[in-house]
Amino acid sequence: MKIVHLGPSVLPITYQFGGAVQRRMLEIAKAQSLRGNEVIIYSADYERGRSEHDGVEIRGLACRCGTPGRDFEYLRKAFRELRNEQMDVLHFHGLAEGAAYARRVRAKKLLSFDNIYFRRGKRTPLYWWYRRALRQFSYLLPVSDYCKREFQSYWGSSGVPIRVLHNGVNLEQFSPDPLSGLTRKRTLGMESKRVILYVGRVCPQKGTDLLIEAYQQLRRTFSDVSLVVAGPAEQFGNGYPSDLTRRISEVGGLYLGPVSETDLPSIYNACDVFVMPTRDLEMFGMAALEAQACGKPVICSNHGGLPEVISPKSGLFFSVGDSEELASCLRELLTDGSLYRSKAEASRPNAFRFAWSQIADRIAQI
Repeated sequence: MKIVHLGPSVLPITYQFGGAVQRRMLEIAKAQSLRGNEVIIYSADYERGRSEHDGVEIRGLACRCGTPGRDFEYLRKAFRELRNEQMDVLHFHGLAEGAAYARRVRAKKLLSFDNIYFRRGKRTPLYWWYRRALRQFSYLLPVSDYCKREFQSYWGSSGVPIRVLHNGVNLEQFSPDPLSGLTRKRTLGMESKRVILYVGRVCPQKGTDLLIEAYQQLRRTFSDVSLVVAGPAEQFGNGYPSDLTRRISEVGGLYLGPVSETDLPSIYNACDVFVMPTRDLEMFGMAALEAQACGKPVICSNHGGLPEVISPKSGLFFSVGDSEELASCLRELLTDGSLYRSKAEASRPNAFRFAWSQIADRIAQI
């Protein structure tokens, strides 16, 4: 079977400092290649070229336009190359605009997505165009049951079959490694500390301010707890400080900025508790899944796709937007050794449910 993946043009597929969609595309493609499929990924890049990554052909397309025209430049160039090729599956990732270019292609057309609005949804004059475009796909693949419900509530019935296709986790890349965690703690100067970690965009939507407030409360009674935050300020590709990143330092926490793919596993292994305090629009929660794969218990807001990713056995939930309840959950986990051990022991087995091989099996069934 010949499968072609096309994703958003914002970041290259091999971008090393974040991008859940890019990671999903590459991991699914690798799993499909292992099954004997011919798999191609088109990636907007800084220059045109072809490379191979774990059996997957990556075709880089030099895109010069800024947003919003960049996606259309990328699609136009990709389909110019594809016009003479026969393929079985065209898998778009968050790129509903692909429907405009794929109408004459006989392949099955899949659309995976975690953003249900597609360029601001009803606030754009393109809303009705998107309603028609969605009907061009063979299947719509939201990343969680929550994402599916939100999509159906917002767009109504498109007449296209909808199947949930969760994001996954690389269980070889993300695994318990106490030695690398200890080494990383020493590097950070936190060898004797218990580390609370957050990985992701630093912004109010992700609840970074709530975590800062909860940490301030904890410091009144815990002297051996440190806060570490890793990720871009607001948007991927942005490493510049913001008011929130400055507040992290002001309360005694450590802001690492964006962290590369190669460094992420040791960062997870250096923490004692992972926190995901999202306020709104958390369709899945890939970082929480990666932390669990490293054997770490998770505390998260009871919101969105997070209850699908975190088991009650592997984590604790707090009410959305409640920093005091978040602080209470942290106290409970940090003071009750038996509770902590049970949550930690359940974390990796829970992550096994989302191995990329199983996600690829799900696509094959679809």
